[in-house]
Amino acid sequence: MIQNFFSGLYELFLGRPMPANYTNDYREVIFPNTGLQLFLITLVLVILYYYVFNRVLSTGLYKPRHWVIMLILNAAIAFAVPLIQVSNNGVETHSYTYTFALVNAVLSLVLFFIFSLLLKKGSVQAWTTPVKWPHTR
Repeated sequence: MIQNFFSGLYELFLGRPMPANYTNDYREVIFPNTGLQLFLITLVLVILYYYVFNRVLSTGLYKPRHWVIMLILNAAIAFAVPLIQVSNNGVETHSYTYTFALVNAVLSLVLFFIFSLLLKKGSVQAWTTPVKWPHTR
């Protein structure tokens, strides 16, 4: 189920994996692993930002520019994950691989924003970052 979800999601944006002889590698291993790592890494970074940096530690990293730094860090990690997955699975790096990495980075931006809206309310200092909506006190 997870395998089909992530394979379908990535192929929606990328088309069939290239080169064609690596299609099964992408669908069975690389897409699901990358998708799960995207979800988990993004969730961990959002939790770190709202609940560790701005609740437990009270670091004062609550301004929008701090949130953007975490967003960019997340996107950079999300760009690297597919490249590492492809390399670790013995698949040759191709232009498809870099497009895949770019799509993963863009998806990480969307996911980071969604997780932020869902989890920011529990933050002591950053509950208005990146926007006050939907939780106004």
